[in-house]
Amino acid sequence: MYPGRVSDTEDLRAASRALKDAITGLSKALGQGLSDVGADVGREIATELNEAARGLTAELSAASGGAARRAARRSAKAEQTRADLLAAAARVFSERGYEAASVADLAQAAGYTKGALYAHFASKEELFVELITTVSAASPADGGDRDAAAREPLAPEQDLTDVVLSLEAYLYALRHPEVRPRFAPIAQRQLGDLAARVHQQRTGAAGEPTRDDRETALGIASCGVVGGIMEQVLPPEWQVRAAVERLHERLVRGGEPAA
Repeated sequence: MYPGRVSDTEDLRAASRALKDAITGLSKALGQGLSDVGADVGREIATELNEAARGLTAELSAASGGAARRAARRSAKAEQTRADLLAAAARVFSERGYEAASVADLAQAAGYTKGALYAHFASKEELFVELITTVSAASPADGGDRDAAAREPLAPEQDLTDVVLSLEAYLYALRHPEVRPRFAPIAQRQLGDLAARVHQQRTGAAGEPTRDDRETALGIASCGVVGGIMEQVLPPEWQVRAAVERLHERLVRGGEPAA
């Protein structure tokens, strides 16, 4: 139970009893006839009735406010739980892969029970799809600043978790054809946003990406994912990061080698 709930309820009951007592007194007075009990008694009963009514109104308002605050706390707690589960899922899926990660693993990594996970996500697949959707929604295509994004490097530093999650998502879609329609919009948004950035860097102005822009975006995305993997595997002297950046510049220029 939430702190304060018992006292709130008792205060409300007390205000209700006060109003009931005042109404009872008024009823008795009416039964006897107000002329018999006198004007002063009538005014006294009316005053008690008004005070009891005001008290009940105040308690009802306070109870309503308390319920609203409790609802807000529950909502904030639910949002935090959901965020914790998504953060833990990113770690577990990137470390173990979708197939090897169990619901128990995901819940334990977030510090919750399996019941808590199922309270927010119907299945492991729902959690996985939500995670991939959330990660992709951080792109400028979903309401961010496209102009600011266009000025950023097309070969940004990539977190290994993001690289692995991207691969895991596409591998999952390959193994499960029935879920491909759910992943298609995500891929379209990502490539569409990258194509728009390519177009703006090539022309200096925003506009509808051309087919060449979209193909360049596909090449940059492929190079980025593979480069992110190779950067972890090849020795430092290969300088994979610098090579990926030069390849991206070459793709944007239309194939011209760097000077």
